[in-house]
Amino acid sequence: MTTPEDAPAARASRATRITLLCRGATAANRQARFSAGDSLLPKEPARAAALAKSLRPFDRVFCAPEASAAETAAAFSAAPIPYPALRDVDYGSWNGQTADEIAERFPEALRHWMTDPAAAPHGGESFETAATRATGWLNGLHGTGGRILAVTHGIPLKLVFAHVVGAPLTAVWRIDVEPLGFLDLSSDGRRWALRGFGAGLPAVDDGV
Repeated sequence: MTTPEDAPAARASRATRITLLCRGATAANRQARFSAGDSLLPKEPARAAALAKSLRPFDRVFCAPEASAAETAAAFSAAPIPYPALRDVDYGSWNGQTADEIAERFPEALRHWMTDPAAAPHGGESFETAATRATGWLNGLHGTGGRILAVTHGIPLKLVFAHVVGAPLTAVWRIDVEPLGFLDLSSDGRRWALRGFGAGLPAVDDGV
C-alpha cells in the first residue's frame, strides 16, 4: 500500500528528459527585430521536418502559443500542446522595432534592460518574470517520466539554460541560440541536469 510518505520517492524515480527547441527562423530574426508574432520563413517548415525525421517520436510535444513555435512543433506532432509559459518575452513598446532603432532612441533604457534582469523599461516583461514562468513550468515536469519536446523562443530557452547551470540571467547576452537550436535536459525527479546544448539535435537517441 502506498502512503503519502512514499509518493515523493516514487515520483523521484521516474527519469524525465526534456528538449527545448528554438522555433525556426522568422523575418524578425533576419532583421534583428523585437517581435514574436511572425510566422516561419518559407524554408523553415522543411528544415524542421527533416530534423523531426532524424529522431524517434517524443512522448509529448509542447509549444509556445505564437505562430512560429506552433508551425515548428507541427513537424514533430499532429497535435502539439500550446503552453503560455513557453511564450516569448513581452517586449512592450519595443515590439516591432529593431535593436538598432532602440539603441538610437533609448540608449539608457536599453543598457538598463541588458544589465538588470528585473528591469522592463519598455513596459513589458522583465527577464526575471519570464524566467520565473518558464522555470516554473519546467520544474512542474519533475518525475513525470518520458521524453518531452518543448518548442519555444531564443530568450526563454537561454533563461532556462542559465537557471539549470546556476548562471546569472545576464548570461543570456553571452549565449547564442540559432533557430532550431536546442537545450537537452534530464531529471531524476529532483533536479535538472544539462545533457546537451547547440545547433541541431543529435541524430541518434540513446534512450531516456
